[in-house]
Amino acid sequence: MVSGQPTATLTIYRNVGGVFNAPPVTTAVAVGTATVSFDSCASGRLVYAFSDGSARSGSIALTRLTQNVTCQATAARPTNADFAYSGNWYTPATSGQGVTVEVNPASSALFLAWYTYAPDGIGTGASVQRWYTGLASYVAGARTVTVELRETSGGAFDAPTVPPPATVAVGTGTLTFQNCSSATLSYVFTGGTNAGQAGTIALSRVGPVPPGCAA
Repeated sequence: MVSGQPTATLTIYRNVGGVFNAPPVTTAVAVGTATVSFDSCASGRLVYAFSDGSARSGSIALTRLTQNVTCQATAARPTNADFAYSGNWYTPATSGQGVTVEVNPASSALFLAWYTYAPDGIGTGASVQRWYTGLASYVAGARTVTVELRETSGGAFDAPTVPPPATVAVGTGTLTFQNCSSATLSYVFTGGTNAGQAGTIALSRVGPVPPGCAA
C-alpha cells in the first residue's frame, strides 16, 4: 500500500508442508487476489477472489477492533514509540510461519496471531496449519508481555457456523522486544494439538522499522 492511498491490490498466498518451529522453509503458492480499501481510520472492506478451483469470492466489511493510534485521514500522521512495534515478525530459517502483532497503548492491549504448523508436520495440506491468538493488557513502555495462547476450531471460511467456533486456552507465550527489529517469543503449550511443546523463538521484523520506534 502506498502512503496516502488507502487501497491496495494483493496476491493471496497459501503455505503448506511446514513443521512447528522447525525447518523447512515453505513455499508460498498464489491462490487468488484481493483488494483492501479503507474509507476511514475505523472501517474498510476486503474483496477477494480465489483461483484455486474453489470459486470462492466475496466481500468482507472490516471494522477496527482497537482504538486508533496513528491513523489520520487528512492531517500529518503522528508516530508512537509503542505502536511502532506492531507488525509481522518471523524466523528466516522457518519462513512461512510467523507472528503478527499489534501493540496498542491507546487500548492498553497487545494482540498477536501466530501462524504455524503441527508438530512433526502431522497431517497433509491445510490440516497441518495451526493458528494461535493471544491477548494481554499492555502498559505503555513495556517491552515484555505475557499472553494466554488460545486455539480456535470449528469455523468456516467467511461464513457463520452453528454452533459457533470454539476457542480454548492452550498455553502461554511471552513476547519480548529486544529492539525495534529483534524479538523473542517463549511459549509453553499445556493443551491443544501442540500440547507438550515449549521453547523460545528468535524473531526478526518483516520489512523496515516504522518511524517513531524507540527501544
